[in-house]
Amino acid sequence: MTGPGILRARILAGLRHGFTTREGGASLGRHESLNLSPTVGDDPAHVRENWERLRAATGLAFARVRQVHGCRVVEASAGADPAEEADAVSTSVAGVAACVSVADCVPLLLADPRSGAVAAVHAGWRGTMDGIASAGVRALVERHGARPGDLLAAVGPGIGPCCFEVSRDLAIRFRDGVDRTAAVARERGSRVDLWRANELLLRRAGMGRNRIELLGRCTSCEERVFFSHRRDEGVTGRQVAFIAAVS
Repeated sequence: MTGPGILRARILAGLRHGFTTREGGASLGRHESLNLSPTVGDDPAHVRENWERLRAATGLAFARVRQVHGCRVVEASAGADPAEEADAVSTSVAGVAACVSVADCVPLLLADPRSGAVAAVHAGWRGTMDGIASAGVRALVERHGARPGDLLAAVGPGIGPCCFEVSRDLAIRFRDGVDRTAAVARERGSRVDLWRANELLLRRAGMGRNRIELLGRCTSCEERVFFSHRRDEGVTGRQVAFIAAVS
């Protein structure tokens, strides 16, 4: 049995963090193999086993929320199964990992090297438009005394501009509401770049460009590596992104 597949960001080296892949789990069929969601039709025993494998590989307690494509950030003091509705988690408790679930939406991991506080953010197109990236930065500033210019961020695997085809109206909303470089609006084949959009929003929240890393991994393109809600027509698993606070 191999361990869970976990990708790391160079900019967060030294911090316990990761972006899981679909590799190294117990699930079968459309959920093969490291599905970490209990709400997508997978065998509950397989999901529990997958979480046990991730806990054993990392030694962390995972603080999770019920994601609703909103803009709320929950503060966690311990590991917890999804209960509260929110789309981001922050914490400063050593060994507790802020954690979000994704399968095309973009995960953002934020860290304050000075205080040790961290946040994990789930940024779909709605959350991106509503400013969930800025809300994650603001939570670290207001709750933990972070300075935006000190923060580090990784923009993890999500559906890329290569595959995220949207309506022309939505592309125009992104161009007008975020930046003209965040979308291409056409009569057919409009695209939104969620990676770029969230990078820009983090920078507008006060982060330095050289303190943000884009992994540039498309969940829709890489079928053997990632689950993708759009590619798999809604029948698929979920990966997670996590980052642990340090004392």
